[in-house]
Amino acid sequence: MVLAVILSGIGPVLVRDSPVDPAATAFWRLFLGLPLALFLVRRSVMLPARTMFWAAAGGLLLSGDLMCWNRSLVTTTILEGTVLVMVYPVITALANYLIFRAVGGGIAFLGLLMMVLQANNGGQSSVSGDLWALGAACFYAFSLLISARLCRAHDTQVVSFWLIFWASVGAAPFGFIVDERSVPQTPHDWAYIVGYAAMTVASYSLFNRGLKTVPTAVASLMGYGQPVVATVLGFFFLHEAPTVMNVLGSIVIVIGLILATRQNRNGRRDRPSTGGMAEPVE
Repeated sequence: MVLAVILSGIGPVLVRDSPVDPAATAFWRLFLGLPLALFLVRRSVMLPARTMFWAAAGGLLLSGDLMCWNRSLVTTTILEGTVLVMVYPVITALANYLIFRAVGGGIAFLGLLMMVLQANNGGQSSVSGDLWALGAACFYAFSLLISARLCRAHDTQVVSFWLIFWASVGAAPFGFIVDERSVPQTPHDWAYIVGYAAMTVASYSLFNRGLKTVPTAVASLMGYGQPVVATVLGFFFLHEAPTVMNVLGSIVIVIGLILATRQNRNGRRDRPSTGGMAEPVE
């Protein structure tokens, strides 16, 4: 799960420099990752009809998340785009009727607010970009609720394949109809997108594998580490320097993560939540 968060933190930098437009970037990273996702499946790729319905719903929601988030990353700063999309744990908690790890989650969210209030406005910061990031958070929150339950009931690699498949289906119309730069033009462009696709599959596979044992609420909170990774990379590669408040916010986020993922007094971790869906999903 930690490795998945680190890989996802690299994504914002790749989106900013992508050779195609935001929706097309979302489509190609998903579509080109399908062969690798299928290769990782060790058994039949088919799922029960009802499960397939939920996988399609989760995948389409994921496509909405990626397209909105990519749009935010090219219209606002990396920091703001990655920080604001992290409100999805709050949405997940509300949708799941969770009062779970509230102290740690509240502290981590406070850290995000500290980073937002002192966000670097010297780059491409904009209200519209921030709104795109919040829209992405909404899509991702509900996609996470669905994918978490599916991954605990079925093989994670099979679920990952279908989520990526349906997400690419959802992104395709926008990538080819709305965006002007829809297809990579040079071998370098194709290599760039193929590499991003491989990283996408690795990230989703690792994250979904973690969902088998990590509660949904904790998995959501661990995503708070992504803005920290993205901010560090943005500083070195995009010259978006964080302020002192940004650094303090990062420290507060880490404290919140420690509290949110600590063991219970009896030494056992909380059992995974069902993602707010009726049992079982078949």
